[in-house]
Amino acid sequence: MNKLYTISKKSLLIVLVLAAGFFSIQILSSTVTYAQSTGDMKKTTSGGALDILLQPSPQPVGHSGPTSFKIHFMTKGTDTVQPHIDYDVVIKDSSGKQIFQASQLAGQPGKPLHTAEGIVTIPYTFQSSGAYSISVQVYGILFNPIKPESADFTIKVA
Repeated sequence: MNKLYTISKKSLLIVLVLAAGFFSIQILSSTVTYAQSTGDMKKTTSGGALDILLQPSPQPVGHSGPTSFKIHFMTKGTDTVQPHIDYDVVIKDSSGKQIFQASQLAGQPGKPLHTAEGIVTIPYTFQSSGAYSISVQVYGILFNPIKPESADFTIKVA
């Protein structure tokens, strides 16, 4: 009987180790999925001129405090920041109503803003939870006007 008890004890230990490993994998995979769905977002502009990297902070984005959107304008297909960009940023609510425009905040509505560095941080405080669209619009590269292009992102606010 002692031998049977030892085998059962070993079997129980193996089952517990396997179960712990399984649950660790489940927790890790859900954490990775969450990080991918709420972290940095990268898209190519509609005309293909640039890649736009959008980094909202803090994560997850909420409506109880300010959010900063760090935007990197990058040479398409690279991790190289593209300097001297004329741009604007527009945020719309789930009904499509425009609730924010960076150029308006800067006191020049409808006129593109300029970044010499190719990286900007745009502050905004959401008033309620829900889905929002963020459009990063590009009007010029290296002091040369281009046909306007945009990269559109969807963000969920808790």
